[in-house]
Amino acid sequence: MGVIGGNLGYHILRRLAPGGVGAAFNGDGCANGSKLERVFGPLVWDHTAGKTVIDLGCGAGKEAVQLAVRGAERVIGIDIREHVLNAARDLAQRHSVSDRCHFTTHTSERGDALVCLDAFEHFADPGGMLTRIAELLRPGGRAFVAFGPPWLHPYGGHLFSVFPWAHLLFTERALIRWRSDFKSDGASRFDEVEGGLNQMTVSRFEALIRSGPMRIASFETIPIRRLEHLSNSLTRELLTSLVKCTLVNDESTDSGAGAETKR
Repeated sequence: MGVIGGNLGYHILRRLAPGGVGAAFNGDGCANGSKLERVFGPLVWDHTAGKTVIDLGCGAGKEAVQLAVRGAERVIGIDIREHVLNAARDLAQRHSVSDRCHFTTHTSERGDALVCLDAFEHFADPGGMLTRIAELLRPGGRAFVAFGPPWLHPYGGHLFSVFPWAHLLFTERALIRWRSDFKSDGASRFDEVEGGLNQMTVSRFEALIRSGPMRIASFETIPIRRLEHLSNSLTRELLTSLVKCTLVNDESTDSGAGAETKR
């Protein structure tokens, strides 16, 4: 993907963003409101209060700490990056919930509920991660999964989106070369940058969860607010800002087995 490459693409990117200015989507701090509640509504706390909750791809721990503050009995935050786990531990200590929050790179413990925010566009093996989510949930457990922006969104390239759809216009090689001017991790592909970018689209994600091990309780795509009037089945990939779904462990005896899909 991408049509502008080589020295031309590299030098255009250097001129447009010499210091690596790209899109940023991550929140910070516990005082900025709850993304979990904004995305899934206040009933999300009913599914997590008094329970063991897994926060998969917990990052610096904002949602994990909020879950504990809002009544979760135990929260296990999982991330592969040790430096963000250390930040999460510090955040839990500052909010006096260290006794209920555990941050690690791996767990064999199963939870009653699982949350996964802004991570599915980063997983190297998203299909395998859906299987892992099922393994982390007890029978009847629910997974609240949301990510965005997806790859074909104007800023779906995250750092590489120096302007709308730049990550689609320029070749991967030109973008990586530009990135190497201010990042020294040696990444040579999108999936090798810190956190990884797996180029997740809406349709690919929907296909993965429909063929995965869990039932779909709900699936919804949220369009870019200012372009909502242009959103339809033909523009869904380009104009979806957020994808969210609720999945239920396939061992569940929950009577609400019907899937609800909104697009």
